[in-house]
Amino acid sequence: MPDAVQLNVQTAAAILGGAPAAYQMIKLDPNNTCNLHCVYCHIPRSDEVIDLEVFRRFVSERVLGLERFQIGCIMEPTLDRRLSDFMEAVAESPARPRSVFRLQTNGLLLHRHDHARMAAAGLNLLTVSVDSVSAETHRQLRDGASLNRIRRNIAAFREHCPAIGIQTMTTVTTANIDQVDDLIRWGLDSGVTRFELRQMFHRPDSDIVDHAAMRRLAVSDDAFAAMRERVLAAFGDAAAIFCYGADNLLARATTVRANSLATAHD
Repeated sequence: MPDAVQLNVQTAAAILGGAPAAYQMIKLDPNNTCNLHCVYCHIPRSDEVIDLEVFRRFVSERVLGLERFQIGCIMEPTLDRRLSDFMEAVAESPARPRSVFRLQTNGLLLHRHDHARMAAAGLNLLTVSVDSVSAETHRQLRDGASLNRIRRNIAAFREHCPAIGIQTMTTVTTANIDQVDDLIRWGLDSGVTRFELRQMFHRPDSDIVDHAAMRRLAVSDDAFAAMRERVLAAFGDAAAIFCYGADNLLARATTVRANSLATAHD
């Protein structure tokens, strides 16, 4: 069974044309752009999209089984008005996941989509990127994103879909490492039960990021480990907390991309 593959406009030809297979995980970006420019984002954008009908044929004819499905990986899926259509295509096919059906988003445009359709399609985990409960820090890292809008959208989603789990995903930098405890306290008060903390990684060969800013924001392995121990001791009994180091994230991203660009599933 293939491991995780990342289906986006760069990998679509390889994956959509591959032989039928069962998968552990598929990560889908139906569009190739985002409404934010986070300071640590290394990803180029374009106006390209995945064709919905081609995707329907793929999940119906070439996916023999699936454990986990995630919509939104390196881009922002709520910019695509077809978001619920993609979810329903998964739900009505052999690609309906046996365990986790996850939407990953920055949360700013969540209110534009039909929460009931998402729930009916089997969505069971919403992950929202939130780097701080300080509006100033959040703007600094996530290019002016409205923290108040994100909070309102999480609250509305929780009201409409109380059975769907909510998780936050935080990129840990020198700007917010001392604010992680406040973020978890806010999350617990807001119905968040899972927290994913990711040490920021830096690709020095990138021609997109500000390398001087990235060096200032980089958190050492020791500092990240100390933060991990602190939050697990303080909140480990109250929530599920997942911590991922930068080296682990880079290695995993490289492996997933290699799997995704394979031209056939042997």
